[in-house]
Amino acid sequence: MIDENTNNSKGGQPGNKNQSKNKPFLDALRRSIAQNPHKLRAAADKVIDKAEEGDPWAVNFLADRLDGKATQSTDITTDGQNINSIQVTFVKPHE
Repeated sequence: MIDENTNNSKGGQPGNKNQSKNKPFLDALRRSIAQNPHKLRAAADKVIDKAEEGDPWAVNFLADRLDGKATQSTDITTDGQNINSIQVTFVKPHE
């Protein structure tokens, strides 16, 4: 059992149970890559080739992996004033 006050063993946030869920496809990929590391390199080369050819999905894929996905920005105004900060408090519901 994972203690909700500490990070789980897979690196998730406290209380995050998703990291410990069964992920058979990810497990299969990891096994395949461990047994055939040259295939991972070949796949990476293909993505780079597609990006070089101008395929938008490949360009976006590489940009997301290299620079990280762009964060979404939202401006909130009230009575003509910009809101500079919002405090969010999470409260555990009563059982």
